[in-house]
Amino acid sequence: MTKRLIGGIAGLAIAIVMAIVEPVLGLTPAAMAGLGIFFCAVLFWICNVLADYVTALLMCAAWAGTGIVPFNIAFAQFSSEIWFLLVAALALGVGVSRSGLLNRISLQVMQLLPATFKGQTAALVIAGNLIAPLIPSVTAKCAMAAPLARGISEQMDYKAGSRGAAGLFGAMFLGFGITGPAFLSASFMCYTIKGLLPPAVQAEITWSFWLINALPWTLTVAVLGYLAIQLLYSPSREVQLEAQYIKQQLVALGPMSRNEKIVCVVLAACLLLWMTEKVHGITAAIVAIFAVCILMGVNVISRSDFRTGISWDAVIFIGCIINIGPVFSELGIDQWIGTAAGPFLTPMVSNIWLYIIIGAIVVYLARFILVSMLATFTIFTVIVTPFAVNAGINPFVTAFVIIVSVNVFHMFYQNSTYLAGFYAAGDMVTHKQMIGLSGAYMIISLLGLAACVPLWRLTGLLP
Repeated sequence: MTKRLIGGIAGLAIAIVMAIVEPVLGLTPAAMAGLGIFFCAVLFWICNVLADYVTALLMCAAWAGTGIVPFNIAFAQFSSEIWFLLVAALALGVGVSRSGLLNRISLQVMQLLPATFKGQTAALVIAGNLIAPLIPSVTAKCAMAAPLARGISEQMDYKAGSRGAAGLFGAMFLGFGITGPAFLSASFMCYTIKGLLPPAVQAEITWSFWLINALPWTLTVAVLGYLAIQLLYSPSREVQLEAQYIKQQLVALGPMSRNEKIVCVVLAACLLLWMTEKVHGITAAIVAIFAVCILMGVNVISRSDFRTGISWDAVIFIGCIINIGPVFSELGIDQWIGTAAGPFLTPMVSNIWLYIIIGAIVVYLARFILVSMLATFTIFTVIVTPFAVNAGINPFVTAFVIIVSVNVFHMFYQNSTYLAGFYAAGDMVTHKQMIGLSGAYMIISLLGLAACVPLWRLTGLLP
């Protein structure tokens, strides 16, 4: 309570002071006031003064209510393509989860691989990446997959808190959670990052563009992450999963239902159209909206599902924070940031390897203070993007470095996706066991980003 009170008072004080003091060189009075409101929101997020989406709504309302920018600028992104794409993608995720398709795909993959610790940890990593583009919520995927991992652990007779149980949980989180940034449609955070970038950059970022430019990182993290799990958590004795367990689980699911078949066809069509967007010109948002309408029309997604299955607080939060870009542009703040930060950051950018390493480490450290993952990458993306543009670096590069770096979980409170999986798994694992995997991820992710550099140069994202 004390932290929230101090943060609230300090945030309001900053907003008031910045609105009345003489503007710094390069900023107008309106821009100073707009920045003050933004800094107030940042303090509110850091200190958890209000729910993150409430703070975001107040930020946009303050911009419009004080006349700093018109209402249609402060709330512009609620009519944007990226916002409707997010809503439609989340609704598609509801259809997938309600149909039971996620469990069926996971079990089929597990049936194909050896019924050993190495085989089933590999199966969980592979299954997570196969399912990843189908549901744009890594939190939902982890919450659904964690009980599956626990069931396998129990069948292999691994005791709660054992190395084997921890390894299976780690493999589940690696496949279903950590590698979320691999696909644009795998996490609503990816859509949020896209929405924070300049319109010209957004136009470049199709589903295929994201997949290709994230591929070196994805492969590095999946492969080295799997090896890290073997190193950190391999049980002292080899245990075989009961041969009939997976078959029994599949039998319990029964034959594919009508809803599963419909979802399969609709999602296959979506993925095909998303991958070929540059060919046919139909935007991803339109494809997703039509897909949702079909699923609602045939009652795969009911009215109740649409109301309760979508995280509307997250949708509101994202709709508000992606308005930061247009507001900063309207007030000239983005250009000012790029100009002001140039002398300090230019030496670092001259060495792209140094830029990536320092950028990732700064985000790692910031996550000790900034609890909200969304707030963290919003703040960093908004601040660094103008400079990246001036330095000739495509903003996607900086945004991708940030989104993969916020995904740490060395402190229990840091990662909401991790917490969803942790609690869904019951007493399968302790947090202390997972700290090692978080540390390994921090190093592996940096290697994955380094592996992206040659490709990013080939695709013109880096000078």
